[in-house]
Amino acid sequence: MRAKEEDILEIVHKARLIEQSIISPSTRWFRFESAGAALPFEPGQFYRLTLSDSEGEFERSYSFSQTDLVSSDRFFELIVSEVEGGRATEWLFNAELGAEVSLKGPYGRLLLPDPPAKKLLLVATSVGLAPFLPMLAQLRAGPSAVEHTMVHLRLGVRSPDEFIYQAYLQELKSACNWFDLSVYFSRQLPVKPQHWHHSGYVTKGLDQEPLDPIMDRALLCGNPMMVDDVYKILRSRGFGPRSVVREKYVFASETRASKVQSTSSADQALLKDKIARYAKGPKDNT
Repeated sequence: MRAKEEDILEIVHKARLIEQSIISPSTRWFRFESAGAALPFEPGQFYRLTLSDSEGEFERSYSFSQTDLVSSDRFFELIVSEVEGGRATEWLFNAELGAEVSLKGPYGRLLLPDPPAKKLLLVATSVGLAPFLPMLAQLRAGPSAVEHTMVHLRLGVRSPDEFIYQAYLQELKSACNWFDLSVYFSRQLPVKPQHWHHSGYVTKGLDQEPLDPIMDRALLCGNPMMVDDVYKILRSRGFGPRSVVREKYVFASETRASKVQSTSSADQALLKDKIARYAKGPKDNT
């Protein structure tokens, strides 16, 4: 039985950065090693990382993205998109090997359905692919893969150079007859597109995809607008809330704290006037 998130003891783990690389113009890959105990984890779950900069500590949530689920449970991987002005971007993209983080978890309901679905639809944009990578690895390694008649991944990217994990997904597509892949390029198609390459957004043609709202399940992860749009389409096709699990990636864009501007005497007088008026109570608009 899966533990409920509220039952998880919030044990704080320590980890250090041991590898990193650039995997697209806007995305980097990071590998960390736990300093102590193994990290409990089910494919699809995320941890909350605590980072520290000159302004103090702050938290960000990241899904584990490793495709190797066997070698060690003390290692984890992240794929992170650059966010202009983001504190986490600045910390991670400038981190040196050996840099330390603390983290707690795991959290999240974005898990493989239990019992297995007849068809599993995965929809992601950009690094929303992260939680699906260990899921696919688990399905490939275990007997549960044969229980799914089909797993269809719809991945939305902007351009060919932003198609991360291309080799891994193509190899999986070739090796596993239960896995189907469709990639949607919103800005630019590859020079020599494959039949599974499509121009447009990941929602394109979703209303025509063969789906059974009773037997099939869907997992959505990525851009909040995409998640809402896909969910709306699936709801119109008879899917209920329990058949669709959503996880939105909200990219925090933060600017450095600026000095608080002092209020003028006119602003202070206006503020006092507003306080006096609201102190009399709200107007009755009925």
